[in-house]
Amino acid sequence: MTEIIIILALALLLLGPDQLPSLARSLGKGLRELRKATDDIKGQFESEIARIDLDQQPQKAIAPVPSPDASKTEETPKPPANPADDPGAARAAARRAAAESQLKLVAPEGTVARQPDAPQTAAAEEPKA
Repeated sequence: MTEIIIILALALLLLGPDQLPSLARSLGKGLRELRKATDDIKGQFESEIARIDLDQQPQKAIAPVPSPDASKTEETPKPPANPADDPGAARAAARRAAAESQLKLVAPEGTVARQPDAPQTAAAEEPKA
């Protein structure tokens, strides 16, 4: 703020009170012309960019609506014969198998049952005499 006051005071001393208003007017006109020129260049640049973007976008065609007879004649896509070809089906099968194995581990009362693959204890296998 003080720098501006010092510059204005020096301009008043050097140019005098008669020439200072005319200098301010000419400076304002110059800045207005400069701003107008930059706005014009900016507008041209933006319009060219918009035109280039429109030229690069592919034209979207509206797909024709199939007739009801055409839908009957078209075959539905068949699932792949080999489940390994469809990774989504393989993941779904793995999830089903994991869920089924978890269900086998839980007894109907909500308690955890003995795992079917676990070996029985030696005391239970020996016959009592």
